[in-house]
Amino acid sequence: MKITKTVLVCGFLAVAGLAMVMRAAAPAHVRVGGYSLRANGELARGYEYSGTCPVDLKFGWSLIGPEATTATYSFTRNDGSHPPGGSVDLSPGRSGFVYLDWRLGANNPKFADYRGWVDLHVESPNPVSQRISFTLHCGG
Repeated sequence: MKITKTVLVCGFLAVAGLAMVMRAAAPAHVRVGGYSLRANGELARGYEYSGTCPVDLKFGWSLIGPEATTATYSFTRNDGSHPPGGSVDLSPGRSGFVYLDWRLGANNPKFADYRGWVDLHVESPNPVSQRISFTLHCGG
């Protein structure tokens, strides 16, 4: 069986066209660009806090997408809690930000060296997760 140049070119164009259609139909791929932890409004270096408690923790993540899309997300904490999630609109070339506040700790031995974490779960347009682990050293 002899394959002509015309058949090869037509086959190549069909495959290229199918790839373009699949790429156009594929959802935006969202990723976590970075994350941080603030304790009482100050950046918690090394994801650690030492001081009086309770402390107001603010967990933050930046989400990046290659095209305009809406990312929906949820949270899980090490204490078994599932704080309310939400959604954030992303624009090409710009980060969208997600935050979670948690007031935690007391000046007692339980929180002398408390280790915990919060997970961000992006559910759509694609699944991706990022954990922020932290340590509290509560003292009076």
